[in-house]
Amino acid sequence: MKPLASFGIVFIAVIVVATGAAGQSVYRCGNTYSEKPCTDGVAVNVQDSRTPAQKRESDAATRRDVATTEALEQAKQREMAQSNKSSTEFNKSAARTSPAKTKAANSQATRAEGNNKEPGTSPARKKKDSEYFTARTVAPKPASKASASARK
Repeated sequence: MKPLASFGIVFIAVIVVATGAAGQSVYRCGNTYSEKPCTDGVAVNVQDSRTPAQKRESDAATRRDVATTEALEQAKQREMAQSNKSSTEFNKSAARTSPAKTKAANSQATRAEGNNKEPGTSPARKKKDSEYFTARTVAPKPASKASASARK
């Protein structure tokens, strides 16, 4: 049985070496590449022309870039999880606030805004703003009787 096993291993090794050594030709046919020659096809040299040192440098740069990309992705995931956690905590705290407290806070804010408004305007008279832009002009003040008589 040992001679048969060693013969099988040698046979497989010879087949692998024979097929790998032949190599395949690649042809460029217009904008596509193929293993089969075509009319007006051009044979393309696809052998790696880099030295072993250049290949090692390129592989190291690729590994470094992959590690950097993975680190950035993990940082992004952590930041998104933190943002979602903060948003959830904010929503929970807003839900815990009772409607009475919210109403009281809104009325205090309204009163504070009323104190900062221009004289002569009242919050009760304010009209609801339209969603459309409306241009308004300021009407000229009527001339007083004293200034009207001075012009004559």
